[in-house]
Amino acid sequence: MRYLIPLGLYAVALVVRLVAAIELPFPAAEPSAFYVGVAQNLVGGEGLVTNAVWSYATDPLEVPKPAFTLWLPMSTFISAVSMLVIDDAFRAAQLGHSLVGALVAPLAWAIGREAANAQGLDSRRGRAVAITAGLLAAVLSPLVLGSVVPDSYTPFTVFMLAAALLVPRVIGTRDGHDDVMPPSIVAGLGLGIALGLAYLSRQEVIWMGLAVLLMQGMVLAWRPTGRRLREAGRRLWPVFAGGLLLVVPWLTRNVIDLGTPMSGQAVDNMVLVDNDDIFAFNDHPDAATYLAQGGLEIVRNVLEAIYHGLADVLLVPPFPVGIASLVTIVLMWRAPFLRRPTALMAVLLSGLFIFLCTALLFPVATRAGTFMHASGPLLVGLAVVAAVGGDALLARISVIREWERPNVIIAPIALVSTALLMTGFQVMVFGAQADDREEQMEAVAASLERTADARGEEQPTTIITDHPMWLAEVTGSNAIALPDEPIESVQKLAELFEAPWVVVIDRRGRYPEAFLTDEARTCLSADPTPLEAAGSEAWLIELAPTCGAK
Repeated sequence: MRYLIPLGLYAVALVVRLVAAIELPFPAAEPSAFYVGVAQNLVGGEGLVTNAVWSYATDPLEVPKPAFTLWLPMSTFISAVSMLVIDDAFRAAQLGHSLVGALVAPLAWAIGREAANAQGLDSRRGRAVAITAGLLAAVLSPLVLGSVVPDSYTPFTVFMLAAALLVPRVIGTRDGHDDVMPPSIVAGLGLGIALGLAYLSRQEVIWMGLAVLLMQGMVLAWRPTGRRLREAGRRLWPVFAGGLLLVVPWLTRNVIDLGTPMSGQAVDNMVLVDNDDIFAFNDHPDAATYLAQGGLEIVRNVLEAIYHGLADVLLVPPFPVGIASLVTIVLMWRAPFLRRPTALMAVLLSGLFIFLCTALLFPVATRAGTFMHASGPLLVGLAVVAAVGGDALLARISVIREWERPNVIIAPIALVSTALLMTGFQVMVFGAQADDREEQMEAVAASLERTADARGEEQPTTIITDHPMWLAEVTGSNAIALPDEPIESVQKLAELFEAPWVVVIDRRGRYPEAFLTDEARTCLSADPTPLEAAGSEAWLIELAPTCGAK
């Protein structure tokens, strides 16, 4: 009987995700095409390699290339497992991520139940809070779309939530109360493994590690001074051991395949002046260029990143949860459920660190999605906060209206129904975008094939393009990123990768206009060829070996 509620919440979440997946037949986001493409290669026996190169910051500069020079492989592993069972299609990847993503509902329920206990709610109100949190996680738009546009978002969220639920047991508390429980090696290993799995999803897991350390310090402050460090060591060594079991093999793989345990792109992302700098080939971003912007521009980028994180990630897409939770935090900041070391505190604290870190250290990359892709655990935490806030509001109204007992139905209905309507709208919008992008990419692929046939030649095995992940997915060929650099730099890239064709689908940076000028003709082996592409003016550019050669 005790498992019926979490199982029911999982079923609701799974149905919502499967229905949403029907509306998205094609990766609506380009990173999704990357993860799925690597999974297809893995299932096909080619290993963890990608046919779409988007970063030149880490060797080897070749294609196909060992995947995950910056991103991490968990999304691909989930897709590959479902592909082994069904087939290697995008739908299989969606199914695998939906099955995993639906776990956020029972996990949110468990976090909500603990928060309700910390708040001292009776069983009736506590049950309503937990179920509300689970239902919000089941239907909340970013959590649903993160499953059906599969990328790192879903596994990172699930494993971070699992880790958060283990934190209280590891640091020694029960529902955030002062009674300290004895150390548990099993719980510590479990937390370390959960953090390791989260690391294989996204690198922002380090901020959950910091949250654990701070919460452990909070709990040990209740203990005699002389025993605190020894107690911390007894509790935390299994966490480190469990995490290293997963992290060390992956870093070893990176050293073998990439020559380095860490990505050069991660450093580049800190000094981006423009998001297109992530595709740099010859002119990599550096500290001098970053500082040359001037202090005002740097501050403006940070402020825009903060605004983006608040408005475009936390408030609008998960409406009404973001607004309801922020109001609750402002009005109830002294409440026990927010101040005691529970799973909810672990989620909120790590989420705050992620928000601040991405905005302050990676402001340009954050506006392009860095915080958004790591925001899932924080959104679930805010859903729990909104559920507790709704309960508190109805309890106050019940007292004012002199009801016999607090109403526990109205707030959940209002929150869940509004969130579901918002999700339906966003799924339709993303579905339309996915349809348009699929039509566009298939039109480009067909136009390239017709052009090659008309000329009596074969397409190059590698193409330079502004959308390498999508084009590689549709054509099955190798595709590498077009840098926003002078044509001479693109020529060097073409020579290195033996890729004389450049396909420009959307306007980005200086292209395609820079290829269409009279001056550029001396760098091309033929006049630019327009391609059929729904919704854009795409071009095929054939580069000459050097400018002036015809």
